[in-house]
Amino acid sequence: MEYDFLLFDDRRPRQDDLPECMLGTLETISGTNLYQNPTEHLHDSPTGPPRRPTTGIRPVTRPSPPTAHDDPRPRPEQPSRRDLLLGGAALVGGLASIPTASAAPASSTTKSKWDKEYTFGHSQLFMDHYHQGILGILGKIAGEAELVGELTSRAARVVRAGHDVWTSMNDGHMPHWEQRADRLGSPKIMKDQKDLKLLKPGDMLFTNHCNKQVLATRERGVYVVAVTISYIDNEFRPAGFTDESHSNPDGLKLKDVSHVILHSHTPYKQGLVRAPEIPEFRLCPSSQTGVGALHWMLNAELANKLADPKAKPVEKSIEYLETLVDRIKRIATHRDAIRETAVAMTRRIRRGGRWFVQAKAHEGLSSEMTHVASGPMIVNSGDWSTKPRENVLLVSTITPQHPDEVKAARTARSEGALVIGIGPRSLDGKTPRNGLFSHCKVTFDNFSPESRGVIRIRGRQQPICPTTGLTTNVIQQMLCAQWVDEMVRRGFVPYFYQGGYQQGGSEYNSAMKIHFERQGF
Repeated sequence: MEYDFLLFDDRRPRQDDLPECMLGTLETISGTNLYQNPTEHLHDSPTGPPRRPTTGIRPVTRPSPPTAHDDPRPRPEQPSRRDLLLGGAALVGGLASIPTASAAPASSTTKSKWDKEYTFGHSQLFMDHYHQGILGILGKIAGEAELVGELTSRAARVVRAGHDVWTSMNDGHMPHWEQRADRLGSPKIMKDQKDLKLLKPGDMLFTNHCNKQVLATRERGVYVVAVTISYIDNEFRPAGFTDESHSNPDGLKLKDVSHVILHSHTPYKQGLVRAPEIPEFRLCPSSQTGVGALHWMLNAELANKLADPKAKPVEKSIEYLETLVDRIKRIATHRDAIRETAVAMTRRIRRGGRWFVQAKAHEGLSSEMTHVASGPMIVNSGDWSTKPRENVLLVSTITPQHPDEVKAARTARSEGALVIGIGPRSLDGKTPRNGLFSHCKVTFDNFSPESRGVIRIRGRQQPICPTTGLTTNVIQQMLCAQWVDEMVRRGFVPYFYQGGYQQGGSEYNSAMKIHFERQGF
């Protein structure tokens, strides 16, 4: 897996008055027990004896091939790719030279001595690819804890001196909603940076961006922390990978415009799932988990240090990360239900149904599934009214009873659609009687029953720093990953968006769009 941090060692270009920092894992920090999960060769075939996964997930047995009942022949009006190839062969070779189906020899049922070698590059469920990849990212972020402690200590001094701490480490889709200063559960200490001209000497800035404007901000006395993100070019990826539209025309890198670099540890290719049938790029985006975890770790630690000047250098950020990891591990208990749901989605979509995602309580959740790098083209595309009884509606949320989401689920189910709900079953100790889940055919608890967050700070009446957005997103991406798995196992390959920030990405998407529209998924 290609992580930004693997290609470059100079992470601290300008130290100024910060002390040296050793970036260890949380296993080296007293009092922590955060899961560590190395992700090297995560999606490659093992070269030695298989090892038990370190995520706590039971090893996955290879599923049985689909039966004829499970995998009906394509309808005549929607020929398969194989049908088209056979049709072309008939035209070239002459119809008379092609034997009929009845005359063709029956396929042998004898086991081949090579059968044991055939995995078609696909020996692990795609949802497990994604789940393990996310835990791997969070395990790497554990190594940033000490630097997070140093940076939040500086930020606390900045605030006490009457200056501001700004953030624009939200490039992408979901981060624009998840990391807003007015997000429920935010301590409202770090301010959303929209205009660099507002920043003054003595302020502090966390940003994904790398350009002359950021450099000028640093040079006039703002302390700049560069945070890596998939979408923006930096020195931790191969030269030429990033499209010019997301590169810096001045040739600047993060080390040139910042005092220190904080790694989000998300792959520069964005996706986590390697589907052999879609070899151009990896599927299912991951950047929100990495940058989102860092965002809430910074907020938790900064709020604690402002409330208690004698607070430990590293405390609340670790507490947040451990809580998030524990909850994402628990998502593995949904594996069987996720796969069963993915099969049901596959059958409906192959019969002409469409897939729609709604998220009114947290619009970033639907944004992270729609027109997103490494995301499926089918989501929120097409006409609901064409085959409503075959459609799929996914409602991803952070609350069990948003009126618009409840109404959408109730209406879709009355029309025969498969309605799936992802979110908290209860919130702040209350379970609604007629909430979203009561109108869903399938439900997935996100294990985040707090509206405001999981971190208690002295002097604050309400907790801060929620996990609910991040855990809901992990579940919906795992569902998407397994849907792709079930589709390709049955010989139907859906189209996905390549990141427009990648060289050739926009051209790829334009070329594939016409094929997607013809195929429908």
